[in-house]
Amino acid sequence: MIACNNSAKKAYKNSPDTIAITLPEKDTIPNRILPDDGQVGKRHGGVFIFKNRGFELFSGGQSMGKQYADVINRYSRLKLPGLKVYNLIIPNGFEFEITERYKDLVKPAKEAINAVYAAEDPEIIKVNPVDEIRKHRTEYIYFNTDHHWTSLGAYYAYRSFCEAAGLTPVSLDSIPSKIKPGFLGFFHRLTRSAILKNNPDSVRYYLFRDSLNFYIGSNAIGYWAKSHMYAEQVSGDNSYSVFLQGDLPVCKIETQHKNGRRIALVKESYGNAFAPFLVNNYEKIIVVDQRGYKGDFIAMLKAEGINELLFINNIFAAHTQFHIDDIKGLIK
Repeated sequence: MIACNNSAKKAYKNSPDTIAITLPEKDTIPNRILPDDGQVGKRHGGVFIFKNRGFELFSGGQSMGKQYADVINRYSRLKLPGLKVYNLIIPNGFEFEITERYKDLVKPAKEAINAVYAAEDPEIIKVNPVDEIRKHRTEYIYFNTDHHWTSLGAYYAYRSFCEAAGLTPVSLDSIPSKIKPGFLGFFHRLTRSAILKNNPDSVRYYLFRDSLNFYIGSNAIGYWAKSHMYAEQVSGDNSYSVFLQGDLPVCKIETQHKNGRRIALVKESYGNAFAPFLVNNYEKIIVVDQRGYKGDFIAMLKAEGINELLFINNIFAAHTQFHIDDIKGLIK
């Protein structure tokens, strides 16, 4: 994988307020199954509480993954001139915390993702970020009380994407950031668990130096209202909405780069923390939430001169019927 531009290793303390990252040796990937450490997990409805954190347990079937692949194939088969199509499926947090005791609770994410990719047309560029994320499993890459990844987790997937897309990933060494403390996420709202309440999260977002313009769009092609990439006003339990102002149906970012690379992302909420990193590599980024956008998606891609298309969804969404139907519905 492509590393940051700083080869020095840094110590990491597993704290939400710590930014230091570890740069492992190339190709050093920890084992998927961790030794049993005596810690016991407990189901609380649909949430598995383990090591003072909440998790979802992935058990998606291959037939549903095949449906997801078929939908992505539809976009490749449109043969839009000059359009590259990428697919990046995001693993969930428990994939990196599995101990010997619980190895049979979930299906391996890397294999499930590769099974989807095996059903896709060869022209589609597949990005499987599991190994790159696993190298950093001891860092603060997924929230304790929420199902999303942190911006640092999204960053490592961004590095995997850059390798596939022929891009140089930005180094976080000199990037300033802000933190929103006191975040209690979706798992806490579901369970009201005292364990999770006592292990709150913080949300870090990076203030990239690239000058940019951010716009909120609508279903009408060509309508863009200038706004801000981060929702600075959110706080507490709503802090994850700082990224792209939450789940907007469509937004656009224009940067100072003039490299001819213009990308559209089709995503659910995991993509919100990922998209800001692309301001370092693209002159235009359009982000479409598959659940909310009802405009003529293909016409919008043409009108905006988009030449790269990335589908980025978490592993549950890639194996869930309504998400698959939402992505299919973008083709009018």
